Amino acid sequence: MLENVNFFNDPLLVQAMRPLSYYRSLDQLWLGTSTIQDKWKAYPLPHPSAQMSILGSLIPDADITQAIRQLNPNSVLVQGNQVLAFTTEQGQHQTPLSLTKNKIEYIGKAQWIQHPEDLLVHQAAVLRHEIQPAPFDIEKYQALGNIILAPTNCYIHPSAQLKGCMLDASQGPIYIGEEVNLQMGTIIQGPAAFLKGSSTNLGAKIRPNTTIGPGCKVGGEINHSIFFPYSNKAHEGYIGSSVIGSYVNMGALTSNSNIKNDLKPVSIFDYSQSKQRNTGLKALGLIMGDFVTTGIHSKFNTGSVIGCHTNISSQGFLPKFIPSFTWGEYPKVQTYQMEKAKQVASQWISLKQQAIPENLAQVMEEIWKEEASFRT
Repeated sequence: MLENVNFFNDPLLVQAMRPLSYYRSLDQLWLGTSTIQDKWKAYPLPHPSAQMSILGSLIPDADITQAIRQLNPNSVLVQGNQVLAFTTEQGQHQTPLSLTKNKIEYIGKAQWIQHPEDLLVHQAAVLRHEIQPAPFDIEKYQALGNIILAPTNCYIHPSAQLKGCMLDASQGPIYIGEEVNLQMGTIIQGPAAFLKGSSTNLGAKIRPNTTIGPGCKVGGEINHSIFFPYSNKAHEGYIGSSVIGSYVNMGALTSNSNIKNDLKPVSIFDYSQSKQRNTGLKALGLIMGDFVTTGIHSKFNTGSVIGCHTNISSQGFLPKFIPSFTWGEYPKVQTYQMEKAKQVASQWISLKQQAIPENLAQVMEEIWKEEASFRT
């Protein structure tokens, strides 16, 4: 239960999480098998006398939950300069800045998402923690030509459909959720999760530390990546060490590099700094926003950042940063016209049988204005 609990957005973190934070608050970022907000439902926070606010990108665990639970009204929990949580009296609308007299330093090691690539850093541990294997009728699946290694490390929902697939959970758990459809030849190495309504094409190869979000359809080879809901990478091609937003559609053979040839740390464009930032990671592929479509054979270099509402293709490697509302085949690109972008976005939402948000046009206008300087 999350009664009397709000999740707040730190403006600096929101900016640093672009382009993933345009269409979702920090607590709606996907990691492991769920959003961050959903993870908090496993950690009850009874505090009937106070209104509680928690940093949206804070990853819950028993220790941080206990520290938040012990907060008195009108107190703020911090680690260094980062506000993690604060409480106020019911009906009051105070901010953390007004509660500095009751500031408490958290002495544990809090974990929160500060940059897009942090989702990948935490992915393996979160998957292993969240996937809870359960008994199932293995003979039923074997009769359909499936091979399941270490079945005691698997969760397979009764409504899931598997035929002629290989699941290898010997090195990590595998989660196959409600109404998942895995087509023949699909190979999955755990830890990995297929969430509600997701599916594969023939011969998909899903390598460890991967989450395929609700309503996604994937094929080809995917490694250590997170697909947010309702995106498609249905054909051959490689996506690795990447975070892919919602309503993305990748053309056949779209691929990315995720390791530099010289093995040096990967740098990516940081929206909060308006320049490249060294991530310190040896493996990092794509950070891709929402409503992106790519042409066939599209090629992305190591550490590429792609904004929202882009329709792009190229014969060679695409630029490492592509602003939102970019349209065309590089190097001959132009600004994606707003009305056309709205129409296409609405069509993709409808195709996935989702309701078109009332604020879709408003958010698109905000993205357009915020990234105007990047398109010049």
